[in-house]
Amino acid sequence: MPSKSFIKVVGLILLLSLGPASIYFLYKRTGGLESRVELAFHRNIRFEFMAGTDTIDPRPLTDWSWERVCAFGSGLSQAEVDGLIGFPYDNFTQLTWRNLDDHWTLLFIDSERETSWGLHRPVTPIRIPTDDISDFNPGEGSLGSCADRDGARLALERREAPLGKTPVVARLIDQASAD
Repeated sequence: MPSKSFIKVVGLILLLSLGPASIYFLYKRTGGLESRVELAFHRNIRFEFMAGTDTIDPRPLTDWSWERVCAFGSGLSQAEVDGLIGFPYDNFTQLTWRNLDDHWTLLFIDSERETSWGLHRPVTPIRIPTDDISDFNPGEGSLGSCADRDGARLALERREAPLGKTPVVARLIDQASAD
């Protein structure tokens, strides 16, 4: 029969192992906690959905600087994302939700600038849950799309959806090139 102190040590070790295990589960299943920027964007886009319009201009939904936005679904490799956005995205591995089927991504890309550590291109990634916010339509035969700030629009479709799932499907279009 093990001693009481041994059982306490084993219990303490099991308790301490729950923290890393739950963090691992959180990041593998949900992509991690949402940032303040994502939460604000999600709130703003929900208000736009309630307006019932067919297109949404993303400029008023953001309070950060960006020149171009790109949208893509889950499962893309780094090479595919780099090809879509047109440059090597160094923080690709930080998109912890990139392989989850129930998320898609908006990358808000700013201009490259000189910083104290060299050239840097700020990129603000926003994950979009397909059940809670909007499903994603990349366009026929496409992995995703990009649009410049002035022409970027989210084209919306609404469909029948079960209770608890959003009826909205979004597709990023460049309205300037469509005109």
